[in-house]
Amino acid sequence: MRRGSRTPFLFLLAFQVATSLAAEPIKLASDTAAATPSESSPNKAAIEPDPDSARLIDVIVAQQKNALTALQDLRAKEADLKNQLTRLASGTIDDGPPYSILVLDKLNDAIAASRPQRESLDESQLAARDAVERSRLEVEANKRTLRQIKETHNAAVAESIKAIEREIRFAEETLVLRRLELSIEENHRSIHSLELKINERKREIVSKQVTFAKLTLDEKTAELDVREMELNAASDSLKLDLQYAERRWLAARQEFDALVGPNPSATERVEALSLAKQTIQVEQGVVNQRLQRLPMMRASWDRRYRVATGQSTREERRQWLTETLSQLEQLSRERRTRELKLAAARSSLDAVASKADESTSQDPERTRWLDRQNESWSKQIEQYNRSLWGIDSASRALTRLQSEIEGEPSRTFAQWIEDAWGSLRRVWNFELTSFDDTSLTVGKVASILMFVFFGYFAARWLSRLMGQRLPTFGVEQAAAGAIESLSFYVMLITFALAALRYANVPLTMFTFLGGAIAIGVGFGSQNILNNFISGLILLAERPIKSGDLILIDSTYGNVTRIGARSTLIRTGDNLDIIVPNSKFLENNVINLTRTDDRLRSSIKVGIAYGSPLEKVMQLLEQAATENPGVHPQPKPSVSFNDFGDSSLAFQVFFWVTARNMAQMRTIETQVRLAIDRLFREHGIVIAYPQQDLHLKSQTPIEFRLAREQSECTEFKAAS
Repeated sequence: MRRGSRTPFLFLLAFQVATSLAAEPIKLASDTAAATPSESSPNKAAIEPDPDSARLIDVIVAQQKNALTALQDLRAKEADLKNQLTRLASGTIDDGPPYSILVLDKLNDAIAASRPQRESLDESQLAARDAVERSRLEVEANKRTLRQIKETHNAAVAESIKAIEREIRFAEETLVLRRLELSIEENHRSIHSLELKINERKREIVSKQVTFAKLTLDEKTAELDVREMELNAASDSLKLDLQYAERRWLAARQEFDALVGPNPSATERVEALSLAKQTIQVEQGVVNQRLQRLPMMRASWDRRYRVATGQSTREERRQWLTETLSQLEQLSRERRTRELKLAAARSSLDAVASKADESTSQDPERTRWLDRQNESWSKQIEQYNRSLWGIDSASRALTRLQSEIEGEPSRTFAQWIEDAWGSLRRVWNFELTSFDDTSLTVGKVASILMFVFFGYFAARWLSRLMGQRLPTFGVEQAAAGAIESLSFYVMLITFALAALRYANVPLTMFTFLGGAIAIGVGFGSQNILNNFISGLILLAERPIKSGDLILIDSTYGNVTRIGARSTLIRTGDNLDIIVPNSKFLENNVINLTRTDDRLRSSIKVGIAYGSPLEKVMQLLEQAATENPGVHPQPKPSVSFNDFGDSSLAFQVFFWVTARNMAQMRTIETQVRLAIDRLFREHGIVIAYPQQDLHLKSQTPIEFRLAREQSECTEFKAAS
């Protein structure tokens, strides 16, 4: 409870008890006024007035006087604090500089503790305002009821009017008291704000002229030594107590096991002795934790002294800051654990209290052991609270050390570079995982990635250079392309293995990962692997190669590039077709230029009946032979294929050199032009489809010629 606020709140508590006892009579009086018979029922008597109303009003008035006295004291204290704040404007406090580091710690603790107090004061002020509003509404409601009763002009309700007037008086006095209480809460809030400003101003003054003397460090070290001796003595005493408690519990347990039938008192006795032993263990754990924190407290005071006196290096301060942050995180975890145990202990205490309330007084032995359980749980709660207090004390000490380390003067550029390099080095050497006695750090991963990245471009450049130079040594262009692709993959794998070797990462580290990847790839990437392996087979076996003219799915095209997953084919229309590599191994593919570039072509032509056949065959052979794109050997040949319906079918065969369909079509076009020219010169007609129509009829066919203005001429003709 806040200082200076205990007396008014005790009076407030007494008032609430008194009003709770007197609430029913007052409500009865109010209900009587509301239920007073009207002029139509004069035989119903009015309820007698409450004789305790005057006494309750006197109690409220007495509380008003006490509240007024407390308010005057608070206002006097507020005025005194304002004077203190005014005196602090001079820049000094009573003790005078230099100021001890302990003074600064005390001010920091007071400022930190004021934050939760501010929230509590805000809640109290809101509650007081709500109470004032409720009292005001009650006064208005009573006055409204009184006005309504007076308007009836009934003499039988005279006593009820007096009761309502006493209720109004009581409500008005209560409203005055609530307003005084609101003023008290507002003054508490104002005093808290002034105290916070005074402490902040003092901290501002002290922090400029604070000193950390060696004597202060020695005093704190001596205090910690004394505390260590006390805790060791307490630990030794608790060991003896625990042995005694264990013997008592074992004896009670043996007696309980020897009993026949249920015995509630014996059951509660065993539970109480077991709980007493557990309570000693809890206290022992708290003492041991406090002992374990003493070296940390000594180190924090020593480090604060070295930081304040400039006896520490930057590397030491960085290391201390890392350790301090880790210790604060550990204390935070311990606090959460203690809070959970404290909540469980409070719940158990409530359960024991409920069990004690339900038990009858006919079994005093069982009641006594339930009281012992209650005492044990209360002691555990006390120990958990002491543990939380110790954790908070250690956290405050470490937080002071952290703020003093982080509050160092601004770094120079060289120091900034040094810190940045140190941070980068720590990140570079951070261990991600380990396998056997080999650690995989961030630096190794980055080295491997950079090595593979530059190795990729190096492999690409070297393989391209090799593919460009090989044709100059007599290697075919298609073979050079295959060697370029294979060498790229070989060099890329070599660079990857070299990167792992450079970083001292064994391949066994990726055994498990490789197995997992293989399974995933096997199920989810079958087609990709199939096409990749097919591409390697195509590059090695070379059933097709770059530049070959192939026929696939009734489409002619030249192989442009054989990649890792697919092959690129370019048609005569300059369209690129991407074909998966597996299709070349699973389906029939016609390679027109696999062994050489020579292709046999043919042209069909129809000659009119009656043409000289020997001359036709001679001219067809001449048209093919004279073309420079046609091979003289084997010689062009002509065949007489058939007697067609409209023509005599001839076909000339010849061999050409073509790497694509465009070249072949060009030569075929030239041969066709030559055939047409020679046939024209020698009067040979190239036939076209003809049909003769024969009409048969037994009667003459009638024809009519229609002219304009419906004039027509009819004639008959014989069939």
